[in-house]
Amino acid sequence: MKKQHSFTSVTRKVTLVVAATMVFASATCLTGCKKDQKTAPETVASATPADKAAVTESYQSGTHNGFFWSLWKSDGATGTVNYANGTGGNYSVNWNGFNGNFTCGKGYSVGSATYKIGYNLSTYANSGGGTFGWYGWSRSPYYEYYVNETWGAVSPHTGTFLGTFETDGAGYNVWTRWMTGKDIDGGDGFRQIYSSRVTKTSTAQNHVITFANHYNKWKSYGYTLGQLNIPAIMVSETWGTNTNGNINCTIWAQ
Repeated sequence: MKKQHSFTSVTRKVTLVVAATMVFASATCLTGCKKDQKTAPETVASATPADKAAVTESYQSGTHNGFFWSLWKSDGATGTVNYANGTGGNYSVNWNGFNGNFTCGKGYSVGSATYKIGYNLSTYANSGGGTFGWYGWSRSPYYEYYVNETWGAVSPHTGTFLGTFETDGAGYNVWTRWMTGKDIDGGDGFRQIYSSRVTKTSTAQNHVITFANHYNKWKSYGYTLGQLNIPAIMVSETWGTNTNGNINCTIWAQ
């Protein structure tokens, strides 16, 4: 999580909304804008980190094996990012000498308060800031939400600490903060709400995120998510200067 900014930029937020809207218009492919159509989902899906750098426009998205996926890079970002969709809910990403902010991941074209997500994080290394976990947005009211399972060299924890609770065999700290940037529809200001594991998740083991438990805990503190008809993904993010890392993750519905 950036020190003073949201995980997202205005460009990414607006594009994500366009992408989410197009889900309802097309059951076969979801893309953020016309530029995204230059790289079809199948092209990215067949790439492997060793084969092909993900030379992208600012945002790409699509569907693969029944999952929604997306890859976003901040304007002016430099360095190499290689993203690949694997079998089923698997994806991988590696990056070298990266300057800026990127997010990527696999999930669903719309969020839900009742999702129960299984995941296995087989590899995680991140020399910069950023996080790995369940991520999405709501409208009415606008919330940017996270369930942080692990993070890079810079801690994402900031804002107002609300408390600690346990779910799925792990302790989570709950934080919130008001952001002065643009929401996903271009309006001014929005709130972040997030749960972060007290202890970072382990790799090469199966884990579960029962999102309803986080949703209800946030609600108990007075922060109730609004409409969730926006994509939600198991996100991998980094930000910083000259960062390096690699992540391999598989998700499934429990």
